[in-house]
Amino acid sequence: MAAAVAGCLGGGGGDGDVHFITDYYNSQWEQLWGELESEFEDETDIPMNIEEGGMSGTQEGRLAQLIQSGNPPDANTSTFDQVADIWETGQLDTVNDVVSSIEEVNGEINTNAFLGEGDELYQIPHGLYVSNFQYRADIYEQLGLEEPKTFQDVLDNAQAIDEADDVDARGYGLAGMPTGKSQDEFLVLLASAGVSGIGLRWKDPDAREELEIHFPEEEVTTVLQYMKELSQYSPDPTSIGWAESLSQWVQGQYAQCYHLNAWPVGVTALTAEAQDSDALRGLAEATQVRAYPTWGEIDKDENWLSAPAPDGYHVFSNGDRPEDVKQWFEWLYADSMERTVRFYEADPGRFLPTYSDVIESDAFQSQGIFEAHPHLLEKLQYCQDEIWGNHYGSVDEANISSPESLYMQRQWFYGEMVNSVVTDSMTVQEAYEWGLGQLEQAFQEAQETFG
Repeated sequence: MAAAVAGCLGGGGGDGDVHFITDYYNSQWEQLWGELESEFEDETDIPMNIEEGGMSGTQEGRLAQLIQSGNPPDANTSTFDQVADIWETGQLDTVNDVVSSIEEVNGEINTNAFLGEGDELYQIPHGLYVSNFQYRADIYEQLGLEEPKTFQDVLDNAQAIDEADDVDARGYGLAGMPTGKSQDEFLVLLASAGVSGIGLRWKDPDAREELEIHFPEEEVTTVLQYMKELSQYSPDPTSIGWAESLSQWVQGQYAQCYHLNAWPVGVTALTAEAQDSDALRGLAEATQVRAYPTWGEIDKDENWLSAPAPDGYHVFSNGDRPEDVKQWFEWLYADSMERTVRFYEADPGRFLPTYSDVIESDAFQSQGIFEAHPHLLEKLQYCQDEIWGNHYGSVDEANISSPESLYMQRQWFYGEMVNSVVTDSMTVQEAYEWGLGQLEQAFQEAQETFG
């Protein structure tokens, strides 16, 4: 599983190559990138330099290093919020023509999430992240547990699992690293408690012209206290980020977690086939995916989840070869549905396709991993039809999509609040007060930057 965040096909740019940084990386991705790079270079004589840049919380540092040295990459993969400040300073190029070509093959983009302003697109989308709750049905059945509906239900189940003598797994895998997954988990839990995760809302929900801080003490401290209590039933939270959550799920270290789409199912299924392991096949099938339970005082119609986050490619206008890297992406996605599907096959379960015709296509549904694990396809379709369909967009004013909100989503203090609480370096109240101060400062910066 170290291959999920380690390894490199190149790095640092130079020599006139197209420099592309990506976190789409595991052993399957590495092989696929190598094959496609060779084919593309043979057809076009455009040399590629593909660098594995790390997941959220790591890649930003690499980008900053390259930009500050005057040697930006030609493109990267990330959600838009990871490059919001780069976009605002005019360092991203528009990609409308590339996206139009891709849509002709794969169907129209199926999200209205922020990809640019007006008619200008600054992301070539690849897939959507739907946030959810995952649990092991085999352990639930063994202990007679019911599917949770509230935070308290999750906590009670975590305690029951953790204290069971005949269960090896811990009760919950809580992300407690100061950056990355802990931040995302905290923001989604706040939305599940009925407030904006990033602590902002429209001053006037009808006009939607100006944002203001809304970081209510009761809800924020409830979520922090909940995460602190969950940490009692988790492996060391400070050892859990995105990559670790995947490897630890495959290892059976815990029976409940927050995650995205059917990503743990897909990684487990791939590992099961690679190792020819019936035990891991059973674990993949036992992994259930549901909308994250809410705070007991609200129902799903008061959930502030607005839209799944689109992840994809951004082209840097001041890179060495922006037009060549656009040709690369058009070659990758606008050639055929079959080539497009290869990208989802490399990391099954991680993404919901952002193009409307992909998930129902024969090429997508006939992937070998789905034939071996039909439940994986079912869970992806469940994420799209049920969780995205019925648990996102319930509150109209929750859609605060704007440059300011993108900037705020990439502030690491949210995850640092979680880390402070689970390591006992701050009390819940101290973490709230510190976080509110950080929020006020960051929002002022966002207004000065994007106002």
